[in-house]
Amino acid sequence: MQNNPTFNHQADIVNSAIRFINAWFKQSKAVTDELNDFFILPGNKVIGKDVIIGRLKGIFGRSDEYVGGRYDIIDVNFELLNDDKGMGFVEGVAGYRDVVQKQSKIVSGPFKLYFALYNGGWKIVNIEFPGFSY
Repeated sequence: MQNNPTFNHQADIVNSAIRFINAWFKQSKAVTDELNDFFILPGNKVIGKDVIIGRLKGIFGRSDEYVGGRYDIIDVNFELLNDDKGMGFVEGVAGYRDVVQKQSKIVSGPFKLYFALYNGGWKIVNIEFPGFSY
């Protein structure tokens, strides 16, 4: 895929970010489709996708629903490395209403999704998103 000179890496990263964000707003299991098999955290800490999936289930399980999700992508950047690998990010701002027992609160702030290109596809390797914490 990326060996094709017309392949648009930026569009691929942005589309993956959009799918992740939209799945987040729907609290959908599809949110995990965009995740890499492992995450790279500050301090070179590596954790498995299963840990992230468990964390997402815990976050989504505390809320009845998210309403009115909106986001703006402000910046996209990537760098291709040797051996068909790469790294990049998508950043912006996002917000939504977190509804719990008919009470709602606005959750908003900046986000940054970090990506790695591996085995022909861009996958998320680190998440900074309103409402998410490790």
